[in-house]
Amino acid sequence: MLNWFTKKFQLVIYKGNNYDISRKLKFNRLGLQSLILGVVLLFFTILSLIVVYTPVKQLIPGYPDRETRKLIYENAIKTDSLVAELEQRDVYLKMLRDAIFNDVPIDEDFVVPVENLTKEQIKEFNNPKYDRKTIEDKTEYAIEKSEVLPELFPPIKGVVLSSYNKAEGHLGTDIASSGETMIVSTLRGTVLFSDYTVETGYTIMIQHKYDLVSVYKHNKSSFVKAGQFVETGEAIAVYGNSGEDTNGEHLHFELWRNGVTLDPEDYIIFE
Repeated sequence: MLNWFTKKFQLVIYKGNNYDISRKLKFNRLGLQSLILGVVLLFFTILSLIVVYTPVKQLIPGYPDRETRKLIYENAIKTDSLVAELEQRDVYLKMLRDAIFNDVPIDEDFVVPVENLTKEQIKEFNNPKYDRKTIEDKTEYAIEKSEVLPELFPPIKGVVLSSYNKAEGHLGTDIASSGETMIVSTLRGTVLFSDYTVETGYTIMIQHKYDLVSVYKHNKSSFVKAGQFVETGEAIAVYGNSGEDTNGEHLHFELWRNGVTLDPEDYIIFE
C-alpha cells in the first residue's frame, strides 16, 4: 500500500510543434493528492474571506442586508426597553389602584383608640343588625364627606397653566414654576410610589391622613422612595419635564380622596 503512494511519475512539457523538452516534473501519488488538497483549502479560505468581509454575502439567499440587521438590533433593544417599562407600569397601576380604593396598610397613628369610644358606641358598632358603614357615620370620630380638609402646602409656587377638568379627562392641575426648582410634599404622609414611567416621567404618590392621596408627575428627578415617610413641605423631587405626555416644564399635581379626584385649586393657592 505504501508503494502505491510513493510510486514516482514524470510529467514532460514540450515546446511548440517540435519535441524540444521545456520542463520535466517529477512527483508521486502522495505529493499530487497533497497539492490538490492544498489548492482546495486555499480556494475555500479565499472564498470564505470574500463572503465574510465583502458585500458579496448579501447575495446569499436568506442573509439579511445591513439595514435589516440594523433594524433587528434596534428592535431587540426597544423590546427589552418596552418589557422593562411595562413591568414598571404594572407596579405603578397597582400602587395607584391600591391608593385610590384605600387598599393600603392602615397608619396606626390615625386610628381612633378604643378607649376614646363609649360603651354604647362600641356596642352599637358591633351590632350585626346594622350596616357597619352606617354605624361609623354616626360616630363623632368618623370623617364626614363634607369635612373640610386641613390646609395643604403648595407643592410648588407658580402659574397655573391648565386647571382641573374632569369632563376632559384632565384630573389635576398643571403649574409652571416661577423660579423654584424643588417639589415639596403637600402634607405629611407615606410615599406609595416613586419611579419613572414612559408617559408621566418621574412620578410620586403619597398617602396622607383623611384618605387623601397626592400625585406629582413630570419631575426631573426624585428624592424619595416607596415606603418613606415625609413631612409637610419636605422636598421630594426636582421640577422638570420628564415623560412623553408633556411639552414643557411643569408639575402635574393631582389630589384623590376615597377614589374620587379633587380640584387642587379648591384647597391650594399656587400663585
